[in-house]
Parts: sequence; structure tokens; C-alpha cells
Amino acid sequence: MIWVLVGMLMVIAALVAPRLLGWRRRLVTTHLCLRVDELPAPLHGLRLAFVSDLHYGLLYVRPEELLAAVDRAEPDLLLLGGDYAAASRHLGAALELIRALAASRPTFGILGNTEHYFEFDRQALAEAFAGGGGALLVNQARQVAFDDAALEIIGLDDPEEGRIDVAAALAGSRGDAAVRIALVHSPAAWQEIRRLGAHLLLCGHTHGGQIRPPGLEAPLTHASYPARMAAGLFRYAADRHPPLARVAGHWWLLGRGERPTTVATAPGPLMYVSRGVGAGIVPVRILCPPELVLIELLPADDAAPGESRAHD
Repeated sequence: MIWVLVGMLMVIAALVAPRLLGWRRRLVTTHLCLRVDELPAPLHGLRLAFVSDLHYGLLYVRPEELLAAVDRAEPDLLLLGGDYAAASRHLGAALELIRALAASRPTFGILGNTEHYFEFDRQALAEAFAGGGGALLVNQARQVAFDDAALEIIGLDDPEEGRIDVAAALAGSRGDAAVRIALVHSPAAWQEIRRLGAHLLLCGHTHGGQIRPPGLEAPLTHASYPARMAAGLFRYAADRHPPLARVAGHWWLLGRGERPTTVATAPGPLMYVSRGVGAGIVPVRILCPPELVLIELLPADDAAPGESRAHD
């Protein structure tokens, strides 16, 4: 009961305070540097941007601000994590935004739960991704070549409204990619990390909880995953209980701002749960700003002195 009361007070504060104090909705870039063993030279410094949960109609920043933020990040590849529209009437506008995002760079995306129950036109969605040289991946893998090195993107269906098929996704894998990045809409699929064989699994769906009491977990999250998995960076280890340990949580990452956080991939596969850029039924975010995730690939053997590292 106390959490319901706290949540209601925070919602009221979030609705009133911006009007009184002139606060604006600010998109935050979380910059992750992945140190990868035996990373081929053509992949040194490769940049990937991840954006999830557009929820067009409840997008928490103006579309032009999102486009500008992605342009400033200068990613070599853009990855989109599903849930593109907040309602059926916004499907057309969401498609136009995806086309705009994909126009300047190869863009790969997956399906979220809303694409299933809004019956998003998959052919139109696939064509939007293909416009920039990318693809819509539904239990599929696609390799992208950079000179003589390859990065592989594995895209899974939504675990709740769709049907995940890891075997089908890996059937399209050539197995010789130097780096594997997997996409799935919800962290409810975290158990698939080991089977995927990816360095990093990227998720959304949670919106970070949207409402975060200072220093605490989100009081309201989906029931398909623990509250601690609502946002942040995690590492999987089969011999540990629980096998998914938090490496860098919501508050640590928020405190970093846009300063890079470095993490090694060698100790085990990683999962990042993004706060996304849209909102849910309650159109409010408190201490949980919308997020663009910028991932930079770096070799493991030339770490800069004093760089900030996340620790298990």
C-alpha cells in the first residue's frame, strides 16, 4: 500500500513540477565500451546505437531530438528493440520515424509485444529497415562485414506475444563472426543468453520502471522478471546463483551521465536492459530519463590508464 501511495505522489509531482519549474524531457546517452578479446582491427572503435520502445504517440522526446541524438552518436549500425507505436492509430507515424532513423545507416530491428497485438504490417516494417541496408530480424541472424571482419546481429521474436526460436536464429549464423550482438524485446528471455553465444544481449520493454524512488528499485515492473532487472548491465555465469549478476545498475549508470563505462566481455556474456525512449499507459518518467545506448567495441589489450570500469 505504501508503494502505491508513493507512486501516486510521484506521478502527481511529475505532472505538476515540469509546468511550474520549466523542466524539459532530456534524452540521456549511456556510453558503453566493450573490451573484446582478439577483436579484429576493422572492428576497433566500431559504434552501435541501441534504441528501444519508441511507443510513438507516447514518445518521451520529440522525434527530431531523437534523430539528432542518433546523428550525434555517429553509429556504424543502429539497432531498434521493438514496440514502435503506442496505439494502432500511430502505426503510420511510427513507420515514418523508423524510415527516418534507418535512412542514413544500416538499421536492424526486432518485434516487440505491441507489433504482435497491433498487427503491425511486417512487410512495411521490413521495407523500412531495408531502406538503409538493414533488416527486420525475427528469429534470424545477419552478418555485417567490415573489411575482412564480420559482426553478427541475432534478432529474436518477442518472448511474451511471439515465439522465440533460438535454433532457427542460429541456423542462419555462419559461426565465424568476431562479435555477436543479440536483440530481444524483453529481459524475460535472459535464460537464452548461453544458447545464443553472444557477447551482448540487448533488451528493452521495461522502460526502466519509469518511476524510480531515489536510490531504490522501480516499485512497478512487469511480472516476467525481477525488479532488479528493470534497467542496467548484467553478466551471466552458469555456476553462480542467481546466474545473472548485476554489473552496473540504474543509479550507477545514471550517475555516469554520458561518460563512457568500460566492461570486458571475457568473463562471460552480458545483457543490457535499456530504459527506452517512450512511455507506457502512465505517460510519466521520474528519475528514469529516456535513453540512447551507444556501444563502442574496443580490443581487450589496450585499456587506457584510469578508465572507468564496471565491476561484477
